[in-house]
Amino acid sequence: MLNLLTILAERFSMIGLLAFVLSRANFFKKVISNNVSYKDLSILIIIFSLIGIIGTYVGIPINGAIANSRVVGPMIAGLLGGPFIGFLVGFIAGLHRFLIGGFTALSCGISTTIEGLIGGIIKKYYKNTVDWKIAFLAGIIGETLQMILILTISRPFSDALSLVKVIGLPMILVNSSGIAVFMLIIKSVFDEIDIIESRQAKIMLDITSKTIPYIRSGLNKDTAKVVSEIIYESINVDAVAITDLKTVLAYIGLDDVQDKCQFLKKAEINTFRFKKVYVDNNRKGLGLLSSVTAPLYCYDELVGTLKLFRKNKFVNSTDIEVAKGLSNLISNQLEIADAENQKRIANEMKFNALQAQINPHFLFNALNTVISFIQYNPDDASKLLITLSEYLRNNLRFAGKWIKICKELENIDAYLFIEKARFGDKINVVKDIDENLLNMYIPALLIQPIVENAVKHGILSNDNGGTVTIRIKNNNDCIRFSIEDDGEGIEDEVLKKIVKEGYSNNVGVGIRNVYERIQSVQKGALFKIESKKGYGTKVIFDFPKYYEENKEEISNDIEIASSR
Repeated sequence: MLNLLTILAERFSMIGLLAFVLSRANFFKKVISNNVSYKDLSILIIIFSLIGIIGTYVGIPINGAIANSRVVGPMIAGLLGGPFIGFLVGFIAGLHRFLIGGFTALSCGISTTIEGLIGGIIKKYYKNTVDWKIAFLAGIIGETLQMILILTISRPFSDALSLVKVIGLPMILVNSSGIAVFMLIIKSVFDEIDIIESRQAKIMLDITSKTIPYIRSGLNKDTAKVVSEIIYESINVDAVAITDLKTVLAYIGLDDVQDKCQFLKKAEINTFRFKKVYVDNNRKGLGLLSSVTAPLYCYDELVGTLKLFRKNKFVNSTDIEVAKGLSNLISNQLEIADAENQKRIANEMKFNALQAQINPHFLFNALNTVISFIQYNPDDASKLLITLSEYLRNNLRFAGKWIKICKELENIDAYLFIEKARFGDKINVVKDIDENLLNMYIPALLIQPIVENAVKHGILSNDNGGTVTIRIKNNNDCIRFSIEDDGEGIEDEVLKKIVKEGYSNNVGVGIRNVYERIQSVQKGALFKIESKKGYGTKVIFDFPKYYEENKEEISNDIEIASSR
């Protein structure tokens, strides 16, 4: 028995060598990482069926039977591919054994099929790569079952019993150990894949953090130059190029790269339709210049390509996966950049619409007031005309900009001065402002539209006028703004709709515009309107604190200003 154990172990070493060779194959790595195609599964079935058949041929003939390592192929196939693969490989290897003949042919054929199925069932309920200890136990169960089937089916029974006494323990130990060794080799491959993927993930994150500020400007020569340099420095390739659909935007590395990028080949375009990469292993004289080309998309529209080059070697699977990852990364960033640009344009249009609300009637009435003052009070007329010109100039000068709260209040004071000149004591203003907040930055026209609403639609609706109260207070990390009037108030039905998208009336446009701009800077920031018909209206909102020393971090573009 000991001699048989030694011989079986020696013969199994051939299968162990095959297992190591398999572990280096790309399709095998795909199988154990569950990134597998039907083609890969077909190769898996063929190879492990052959392992089972080879296990029979390298077996040792004993008393009309064969002591063998056939079970290793089907069992491993099941542990890797699941019940169907295990059953199919087991059936093929078992059928081969049955056709060889012998008094154990039927029992061995059945047991081989069942052992492949056992491996598949274990895989089904053991989602990750099967641990070697579980594989060892599965081998013991499978081989023990084979011995039971030999005793149950094979005849004469006395010969079956004699055979099991000789081969039972050696086959159980060698084959279960072989299955465990096979799974350890697979685990080492799996660990290698994890290391490679984590390294690639780190590279991708590093490239992402470095390229985001540039790709936000879109795909052009300047951004392509910087991005290609970042990629070239981050990954191990000989050259990098980025193109649009007509020209090379940027390249770095080899001098002869640019000629290969001047136009897109028909084969490349056909490949890109399926969002796949194109691999070109092109020999140049005695040398080799190989490349992998990945498409760059923006909203499913092909806008350019990313090319990675290797000199005197073929591109490998890692290069292809890196190209795919970088292609997705750049494409996603281009889409984000485009979305941000569209949002910025929309915000500018809304801001322009808000500016356009400087009511022509207001300007007309203000000029009429100036004319009437000229006749009876020339000095006040001069002050009023200067204030009006300053008010209009500031509205244009501050368009789309961030300004200090004190500047916003100065423009509000100019507006109120003009209105008080017309309506006199009907307009009263109370301010309750923390002076240490006056140098904080806010988008221009953040408070003013609400103050104008409070005057025009609030207190001036009353015959006796009223009071507008402006409060600006500290509220932890935010500034709490409150604009309150004791005018007519807003009806409940209007109040419910006033900040909803699509609703528009004289009151709602300005308030909704302010609401959207606040939300674009800090999603979910407090914005509340309290009103009761006949008792006035109060608008309360919070806005993040932006200090003077953060001014360089706050773009003049409102949308970009959302980070502090």
